[in-house]
Parts: sequence; C-alpha cells; structure tokens
Amino acid sequence: MSDIPAVQEDSAADRVSGKGRFVFADKKQFVFVFVFFLAYLIIGILSYKDYGISWDEQSHRQIGMVSAKYAAAILLPGFQTPELAALPPLADYSAKHYGVIFDLPMYALDLLFDYSGAMPAAYYMRHLCAFLLFYLSVFFFFLIVKNRFQSWPLGLAACLFLILSPRIFADSFYGKDSVFLSFFIICIYFFIRYLNRRNIRNALLFGLATALLVDQRITGIFIPCLAVFLTGTDIIQEERPWQNLSKKLLPVIVYLVSFFLLMVLFWPYLWADPVGNLLDAFTIMKKYAVFSYDIFYWGEFIKSTEVPWHYIPAWMAITTPLIYLFFFFLGLAVIIRRVIQQGITLYSNDGEKQDILFMLLFFAPLAAVIILNSALYDGWRHMYFIYAPFLLIAMSGFARLLDLMKETVSGRGRGAVAGIFLAAVMISGIITTSYSMIRHHPFQNVYFNILAGNNPGVNFELDYWGLSFRQGLEYIVKNDKRPTIKLSANVIPPVINNAILLKRSDLNRLRLTEINHADYFLTNYRWHPQPYNLHNEVFTISVNDSKIMSVFRLR
Repeated sequence: MSDIPAVQEDSAADRVSGKGRFVFADKKQFVFVFVFFLAYLIIGILSYKDYGISWDEQSHRQIGMVSAKYAAAILLPGFQTPELAALPPLADYSAKHYGVIFDLPMYALDLLFDYSGAMPAAYYMRHLCAFLLFYLSVFFFFLIVKNRFQSWPLGLAACLFLILSPRIFADSFYGKDSVFLSFFIICIYFFIRYLNRRNIRNALLFGLATALLVDQRITGIFIPCLAVFLTGTDIIQEERPWQNLSKKLLPVIVYLVSFFLLMVLFWPYLWADPVGNLLDAFTIMKKYAVFSYDIFYWGEFIKSTEVPWHYIPAWMAITTPLIYLFFFFLGLAVIIRRVIQQGITLYSNDGEKQDILFMLLFFAPLAAVIILNSALYDGWRHMYFIYAPFLLIAMSGFARLLDLMKETVSGRGRGAVAGIFLAAVMISGIITTSYSMIRHHPFQNVYFNILAGNNPGVNFELDYWGLSFRQGLEYIVKNDKRPTIKLSANVIPPVINNAILLKRSDLNRLRLTEINHADYFLTNYRWHPQPYNLHNEVFTISVNDSKIMSVFRLR
C-alpha cells in the first residue's frame, strides 16, 4: 500500500485546505501518528522541570498581573490581591504595550492555584503550559505539511525536524518567542484554510487565530496585510474578477472585522482606545527598541540598535542544523523555478499558492527588520517565528530530494550509490542533531553548528537567558552547608530568578553582595566572553568547549 494518501476526503480542494475530516486511511497510519505525538508529549512532561527561569519570565508575569489588575477593575470591581495592590495602573506601566494573551491566563492560573511569584510551582506551571501550547502547534504543523504534500509521513518528518531544532526545543519550555512561534504556526494553518476556501466560517477562524497572534506580539499585524494581498491576487486571476465582487470580498471583510474585534477583546490595553493604543504599541515595537544595549556578534560588541543587515541571516545559519539549511536552499530553488515557469500567474493550484504564502511569511518579516533597521538582540530569538515558514520551504526541498533518491535507488550503478549516499547523509545529520540535544540537555539553547567555529563563545553570546544559574546555585547550596552564603555574579536578574527554584531553607541561606565580600562568584559570561582572573573554579558547565557557567569559590 502506498504511504502517500493520508486521509479520506471529499475533494481535491478539501484535501489541500484541510477542510475534510481527519480520517486515516488505515489503522497503521493512525498508530504511527498517535505514537509519535504520545512519545513527544511524554518527553515534554518529563523535561519541563529541567529548565531554569529565563531572564524575562518574572517581568512577563508582572505584565500579566498589571493587565489583570486593569481588567479586574472593570469586570470585577472590588477584586484585589496583595500582589495586584502593589502594582501601578496599566496607563502608567512602562511595559503596557506588550500583548498578554499568554501572560494574562498564566496569572489567572496562579490565582486559581493560589501561587505567588515566589513559588517554584508558578514557573513550573508556566513552563508546562508553554510546552503544551507548542505541542499543539506541532500538531497543526503536521496538518499543514500533510495537507500540502498529501503525505502523512512527510507531515511527521516535518514535525520531527521542528522538534529536533535544538534552540526551538529548549525555548518551547520557557521562551516568550516560542509562544509567538506557536500562535504563528496555528495562524498559518487557518490562513491556508481561508485561502483555499474563502467562506465565512474560515474567515472567522482565521480572524480568531490572527487576533491571538497579534495579542501575543504586535509583529503579527503583517498577517492581515498578506491576507488582503493574496485575496486580491486570487480575485484578479479569475476570468471575470469584477463579477459578484461584493460577494467575493465579503469573506475578507468578515476576517478583518472579526480579527479587529477579537484582538481588542483579548488585549485589555486596547479597551480604552483601540485604534490609538494599537498605533502606540506598533510605533514602539516596530523597531524592538524597548531596550538598547551591547550585543556580542562575531567577536565584537555592537549596539542592539545598530545591528548589520546580516545579523538575522547569520544567526540562523550558525544555529540551525546544517541538514535543514540544505533542505531549505533546495526547497527555495524548487519553488523559485516553479514560480518562474508560471510567469505572471505565480501559481496554478492551491499547493503552489501555499508555497508562495510560505515564501512571503519568511521573507517579508526578514526584509522588514532589515529595511527598518530594527533593534535586535539575544541572537535571532525575536525572529523565531519565521522558522515555521523556513521549515515549510525546506519540506519542498526534502520532498524533492526523496523523489530524486527514489529515482536513483531504483536505478543501477552510480545512481543507486548516489541515492544511498544521500540517504546516509540525511540520516546522519538527524542522528547527530539528536545526539547533541540529548548530550547537552537542558542547554539546547546554546546550540551552534560547525559554521560558528570550534568555540562559539569567543564570537557570540551563549546563555543570554541566564538559565545555567539554576545549576550553579544548586551546586552551591548542595556543597556548602554554612548557614549564610554570600554571592556575587556578573548579572543579577537571573540569579534572583533561578533562586526561586531552590528549597525555601536553601534560599534563606543566600545573600547577594559585592564581589569583595562574597563567598562565591557566578558568571554566565554575558558581556564578558574572556576568562576571569579568578582562581578556585569549583563548578563549570561547558557546551561544545564553550563555558556557559562558572562558579568560583572566593572564601
């Protein structure tokens, strides 16, 4: 039996759009998909407590609290908690322009379970929820690829590539950027449904998905622009574009209206002045210029507001497994060749239209940050969301490579040898990536490929989130039984954050002080890539010969 037909559906349009029911052709296919996602779920549940608290997590918990205070004053007059009472009003809050579609429900769960910001459980729950959201998005990613290529094995392969992306895997447990990536993947799925079958139902679902995306990060506002552009392109390519034009435009109007209303509904900051506050948020965030500080790039410190045009492409190139880069460039060539052949029509079917969408979703944001000279820092994490269309383009290359391998393996002589060689290279690339992720767990966030050199730490930031401070602190409290332990560090916020995960009795023994009075000095080498002139290094974490955490005992 062929593995290609993944589902039993009603029409070609339904097969591509995903409108048909998700019914497997046989039990074998169902078992493969079920076991894959069950295994991934088990891995996530076993792993979510392994990661430290990232630099911004306490800040984003507070962002959710400030919005909760504002919403409660309107919806639940008289409701107050000690944590909320100590916070400023939303109108006076410096981070009011951040979306809260994830942070606000997280704080609601804190209230439900009676968690405070000083309790490890609050952050473990946050990590679990971030993973579950990403887990859901991986399933939507499966549907996107399965429907595009009419192949459930290719759908699972795409999910495997997404999961076996070291930095994305780690970030999916704690990072706000992976939350945006998750909503972006879900939005792509409903974008495709809308494009392939423009009706009111799909317009409403697409509007909801876009609202959730923008309410996580204003960057998602480019999606409605693409929706209008591609809707117009579809209409223009019809034989009689002006016939029943109002009927043809109704779905996109429903989409835009539902998107705007739902966006306002889920973002308390917009309630008082939807248009004005939306423009304010966009103006502030379009350059990512909330903060400006030095970043370490190719061995030099540069301002985050003055990054060169190649900053994002370079970071993607050195932190993405090489085999995926190869698939991407091959897929890019396949799609561009097809577009050139199509000429002015661009595409001839829904599948090719999806490829155009993937290209726009990848290159439009990338071009925007380069043209606008946006402030960027901490690698390419602000642009993690374009990794989804990156892999979708890569899947065209992967699919084409599989076709070539089938042709060569089925042949004789050199052709068969070439096919086997290609298969060996692909498998070895995936195994190497998997081994690296397992070996360096839970520090997949500092993964670099060989393009970054033998010691990436001499040229690039490593543990910029400060996650490794958790292990440094755990080492100290485990091996030093003094009733009071004085600590100093190169950066303080991640020390405070990760101390929350310690036992209360151990936390009470710790004191922060200046290095001249400290018993220990901890460093993740941020803004200080060179070695320290300190002795008695009692604890070290290294990833690929680059130190990401050192603990020095001073007395």
